[in-house]
Amino acid sequence: MRKIVVIFLIFICLGCNNKFVIEDKQDKIDDSYIEILEEDSNYFISKLSDNEILLNQDEIKEYNNIIESKTDSLYNLNINSLTKNEVLNYINKYKLPNLPKYNNGVLITNNDIKNILDNRNIENIPDIVNLKKGIIVNRTNLKSNPTDMHFFDSITDTNFDALQETELKVNTPVLIIHESKDLKYLFVLSKTYIGWVKSDDIAFSSDDDIEYFTNNKNFVVVTEPFIEINNTLLDMGVTLPLIKPVSDGYLVSLPTKDENGNIKVENVTISKDKTHVGYLPYTKKNVLIESFKYEGIPYSWGSMDYGVDCSGYVRNIYSTFGFVFPRNTSDQNNSVGILLDLSDKSSSDKLNIIEKNVPSLLYMEGHVLIYIGIKDNKHYVINASGNKLILKVTKEVLEDSYYLPKLEKLVLIEKN
Repeated sequence: MRKIVVIFLIFICLGCNNKFVIEDKQDKIDDSYIEILEEDSNYFISKLSDNEILLNQDEIKEYNNIIESKTDSLYNLNINSLTKNEVLNYINKYKLPNLPKYNNGVLITNNDIKNILDNRNIENIPDIVNLKKGIIVNRTNLKSNPTDMHFFDSITDTNFDALQETELKVNTPVLIIHESKDLKYLFVLSKTYIGWVKSDDIAFSSDDDIEYFTNNKNFVVVTEPFIEINNTLLDMGVTLPLIKPVSDGYLVSLPTKDENGNIKVENVTISKDKTHVGYLPYTKKNVLIESFKYEGIPYSWGSMDYGVDCSGYVRNIYSTFGFVFPRNTSDQNNSVGILLDLSDKSSSDKLNIIEKNVPSLLYMEGHVLIYIGIKDNKHYVINASGNKLILKVTKEVLEDSYYLPKLEKLVLIEKN
């Protein structure tokens, strides 16, 4: 049984030019904002007694500033140039994995390795690299080296590419640093990662383009794991400039690419029931709602292609509220939120702490889970499971999992 509830939005019109102001005082929650979820997931939501705002948008912005001050894995994009040595340091930090590895069932050779390294084109890096700006126009894989090849451990593996670092979402701004020898890849710097992406997935952009697409005060945020519009895949957390509401949705600006590789604005209509005007109000209920929407989505290392990994899953959920998290678990659990140390606790003591904090983020080495509550006297988590017997976003009983003794940290994203 599935439950459908309608989203109510209020727009304040300004004259006849179809522009409007988004109400940004998030001090009221309309209980009608509950999405389509499975009945089992609604059980956990129904146990939350209120829908109180945990942090408003000003507080979230300040939270982001604190997060950025605690980590060196969130990059500054307000730079215009890099030296050759700086570029080489970025490129050379990535080492190709040791063989044997397989590319879709085919054994990778030493000659393949030589060609990939040669394609980095490092001999043509100038002494001073003047950076160009771009916007991602297709969901793209960011890789450690410029190649279409995958580096899988086995003939049958399709989930754990050793070259995959992360995904970059549509409408992500990047600095373009360098170009591969075959011209198919660009080495780019994003807010959360640096690496190689396909040239076809980036449009060259001006400062005004970046400002319009990524800092627009009027915007919608995608609230579904994936939606497709005009053959463009949009992840949860993607924001797009909002032009106006229309009868069958919202008219928004989608970044696309012209024949010269430059940014082009395409106005498209996006569904109301898969988006929200402005960031979602940051409440416990909304965290659970967004978390449950991913149930059944495939796992893939580095959120490759049409999947999601554990830290990408968490980052996407919290991005719908306006948070900017580091990409990897090792960076998240040292910079995000209020930390409770679980490392020296017994399993029973861990459960006693965890059960008082719904929802919370639970970190162990290399993995993160979301605690969602108790059902039938069992503690439940939801996570993007890399267990090769599961490989999807799923709910699990914490007591019955191998996670519990390994948990090291509980993180709360709320006021001190």
